[in-house]
Amino acid sequence: MTGMGHAIWIAVPTFRRPQQLRHLMETLPAIVAGHEVMLLVADNDPAGQEAAGVVEELRGAGYDLPVTLLPVPEPGLCAVRNAIVATALGDPAMRFLAMIDDDEWPQPGWLDALLACQTAVDADVVAGPVDSMFVGPAPRWARETLVFRAEERPKGATDMLWASNNLLIRRAALEMLERPWFDPRFNRSGGEDLDYLSRLARAGARFGWAPDARVSEWVPPERARLSWVLRRMWRIGCTETMARRKDISTPVLLVRSVGIVALRTAGLAAILLPGAHRVDIAGQWIKSWGRLYALAGGHQKAYGAL
Repeated sequence: MTGMGHAIWIAVPTFRRPQQLRHLMETLPAIVAGHEVMLLVADNDPAGQEAAGVVEELRGAGYDLPVTLLPVPEPGLCAVRNAIVATALGDPAMRFLAMIDDDEWPQPGWLDALLACQTAVDADVVAGPVDSMFVGPAPRWARETLVFRAEERPKGATDMLWASNNLLIRRAALEMLERPWFDPRFNRSGGEDLDYLSRLARAGARFGWAPDARVSEWVPPERARLSWVLRRMWRIGCTETMARRKDISTPVLLVRSVGIVALRTAGLAAILLPGAHRVDIAGQWIKSWGRLYALAGGHQKAYGAL
């Protein structure tokens, strides 16, 4: 296979975002200089092959990193992430797999910070914050809402991680779980990363947080809308509940979820207070109803839309 013998694989799952992918690829070489890196571009739209066009054009221009282009014909979030893991594990020299989304790009020191945290706490998985970068003007509430705020927590060991869009996983952690690493039941809904990380935690994986390992994420104008943010909160409620049903019984989850709906409903009055984060209050209420929807058997099919 092309690209054998690289200690760090940086994987980018991509779907119809050629301009953003190009920006990410152009940013990476300077950020990872000095490391033995293989860039893996996993294109989940093989019919359009937009990612292939970007990769080949940059290669032709003398791109500074080795690149493996991986067409993934089966659509879906889990399909592309499972293909990434299988491909990276196929290189016996691979020690770490980093994941970053195609609409993101790393800030200076990103990879160094992930690796330093991993060494410091002997972590199996390390994550860092994601900073939202709005494309064009955005309302003040959008810049302040939880959905677009970077997560901040102390550097070092941490109990749990939540997402895979800024993640470093060592080989031993990838080998803790059997294939499929990402559960196909989340293929269209999202939440596959939370489910994967939850299963890793139950398997005894150690997590770390690297606050200096920052990436930036484009936020297009259509996302800086109240309707999009509330749909996102609904989806989070659904997918979190789908993941938790694996280790918490449905009756227990139902009791908890009904209680959360009651609390969030009572808390809606806070919207009237001066200075209240009204979008966050409404979003948490919507999220609580998403939990109940999932417990009732509802499913989200958001891939390609969110």
